[in-house]
Formats: sequence, C-alpha cells, structure tokens
Amino acid sequence: MWRVIATFIIVAFILYLSYLASKYLGRGMSRAGNSRYMRVIDQIMLGQDRHIAVIQVGGKYLLVGVTAGQISILSEVKDEELFPLAPEDEDGGTEALDFRKMLGKLNDLGKKRR
Repeated sequence: MWRVIATFIIVAFILYLSYLASKYLGRGMSRAGNSRYMRVIDQIMLGQDRHIAVIQVGGKYLLVGVTAGQISILSEVKDEELFPLAPEDEDGGTEALDFRKMLGKLNDLGKKRR
C-alpha cells in the first residue's frame, strides 16, 4: 500500500516539475520572439519546412523565402503594395467560404459543359 502512495507522490512531483520547467522555457521563448526592430507581418506555407514571409525591418518590408537549410531575401516590397487579399468580416477575420455557393458554382460549370 505504501508503494502505491509513494509512486503516486513521485509521479505528482515529476508532473509539477515538468509544469515549472515548461513555464520557465515558455517565458524565455516568448522573449526570443519579440524584437524592437523587426517583425513578421505575414507568412504562408509552401510545403514541409518551406514558407514565404513578409518581414518588416525598420521602415522596409522584405519578402523572404525560408527553407530548412537557408533564408533568402526574394525582394523588397513597398508599403503601398501590401493589401489584404481576402475581404474581412466585422470580427477582423477572413470571410469563410460558403459550401452552398461553392456547390452552386460547381453545378453551373457542369451545366455549361453539356
């Protein structure tokens, strides 16, 4: 009986230490992601370990390609060239596609081909 209680206490202690370690590491990681001089504006995944990002460095915007092996500056983007591609709703998110509208368009395409 004492072995079961001792095992339970040890497991609880290990879980508590894991919680403290993750809290400490998480705090350090959030500081590493903050910068006073640059930030990631937007990014899109192109494949496994590959994405393109728009980075703001000071007053400049850079289009950057990122792979597992390297980071490349693709071009400089002017401020007036940046605009949202999808319309936003009142909540600030992008508008979700309506499944019924998509089926209607597909049905119209099928009718045109006949």
